[in-house]
Amino acid sequence: MQIRQARMDNVGAMCAVDHVAGDVEDRRGFIRRSVREGTAYVAILNGTVAGYAVLEHSFFERGFITMLMVGSAYRRRGVGAALVCHVEGLCESERIFTSTNQSNLPMRLLLQKLGYRHSGTVDDLDRGDPELFYSKQLT
Repeated sequence: MQIRQARMDNVGAMCAVDHVAGDVEDRRGFIRRSVREGTAYVAILNGTVAGYAVLEHSFFERGFITMLMVGSAYRRRGVGAALVCHVEGLCESERIFTSTNQSNLPMRLLLQKLGYRHSGTVDDLDRGDPELFYSKQLT
């Protein structure tokens, strides 16, 4: 597996592995913007984009994994963990944050496995599915 900064010619493949991007133009716009701004990273497996992550530093001047997406055909192969570990190494702050819906058990288990701790909850982002925030001390 290779992980590198995403390029504009990866946008189509990134959208293809993102189950939301097919139906939501805002998500496709987010992907394009993240690639353009240099905050998106792709995992390449056997020459194909298997997933992507977006790392920003606008969350109280700390690193925040805004998006982690692994294509359904590539799950349970370590792609998500590899992307998280890669962006941790690029994080410019001593603590990194991310969030996920309470219903996203695979992501919650991955974060627990990688040493993230629950930091708080926001109830009003997705009706009936609280957003759980996590953080990890890096230094």
